Amino acid sequence: MNGPEIAVRLRPFLPQDRDACAAIYAAARRQAFHWCRPDLFVPGDFDRDSAGEVITVAEEGGRVRGFVSIWMPDHFVHLLFVDPAHHGRGIGRRLLRLVEDTFGDWAWLKCQAQNETALAFYRACGWTAGGGGVNELGPWVAVSWSMSRSTASPDPAPGRKSP
Repeated sequence: MNGPEIAVRLRPFLPQDRDACAAIYAAARRQAFHWCRPDLFVPGDFDRDSAGEVITVAEEGGRVRGFVSIWMPDHFVHLLFVDPAHHGRGIGRRLLRLVEDTFGDWAWLKCQAQNETALAFYRACGWTAGGGGVNELGPWVAVSWSMSRSTASPDPAPGRKSP
């Protein structure tokens, strides 16, 4: 963590959070996926990419600072993004701990292999990388968490959209 850990309030997504989450989603992907053209990532992607998922926002002082979007049937963390201006403050870690508490036994996500910062973050939080595939952004790595901290990686969810 680069800065002081802050007290954030985690709460369910509300319709009025949409614009803030969409802006964070576009800005954070432009920064994280530095090998891609920035114009590939627009706020309108948020609605499409989080459809049908359970979303929790991290709020500080009434402002959304990050969010996690989960596909519950597969214990799959589809989206976890923090406003780049607030990286290193413990927000992503809080959202990831919420995932662990929600599922209790195991969860998984896909992380783009070139996103070394995110992979390091997940590993520092006790998640394990292994296995993977390729999507429209390039190679991805399956990253998993379990109560036993197993090194086994789940198979990608059949028919599930790739982040």
